[in-house]
Amino acid sequence: MKLSNPLSFLLPVKGMIRMTRAWNLLIIVFTQYLTAIFLVESRKDVLAFLVSSKLFLLSLSSALIAAAGYIINDYYDVKIDLINKPDRVVVGRAVKRRVAMMWHTALNITGVLIGAYLSLKIGFFNLLSAALLWLYSNQLKRMPLIGNLSVALLTGWAVYVVAVLFNSHNIMVLAFAGFAFAFTLIREVIKDIEDVKGDATFGCRTLPVVYGIRPTKTMV
Repeated sequence: MKLSNPLSFLLPVKGMIRMTRAWNLLIIVFTQYLTAIFLVESRKDVLAFLVSSKLFLLSLSSALIAAAGYIINDYYDVKIDLINKPDRVVVGRAVKRRVAMMWHTALNITGVLIGAYLSLKIGFFNLLSAALLWLYSNQLKRMPLIGNLSVALLTGWAVYVVAVLFNSHNIMVLAFAGFAFAFTLIREVIKDIEDVKGDATFGCRTLPVVYGIRPTKTMV
């Protein structure tokens, strides 16, 4: 008689951690805190930022929206990922598709509500970000450059929103957001080069699929 794995109950937890890219979420939080500490002029006390409930809630809402975006992206990309990175497929294996969609919805709603609590402007942009991430996963990522620009814009916004929260007018925050936009755009195009086989198989018209790998590398 085959005994069940005593740690099998941990599989959904491990699957959620992998699916939401927990390390990437920590980078978002880390980036927002460093932006506040080093680039926001309205307050100079580092400790004040570290214990700021406003900054904590902002980072939490940003991480929740991003986590929901990763989930919906994996949900729509199961077939493509089975070709590009079969060992990293989580949806349908460690986490049921229905459960993934439930978490996607719950995380988005929570992230938008926290943003609205901070300010209506942040709540609106959190809602817009959630909608754009869904549209990206469902449609935009299959179009040349448009999907890449969408993710890059959201990354830049994740930096600039710190200035919105503290009503800061430091041009360096905008400059850092611009850097985050450009750096992410480069990374997204490189990811398309890495995933060209699966994307081409399922009709995704990314830059390397449409124009070829060499011209895409030249653009990068």
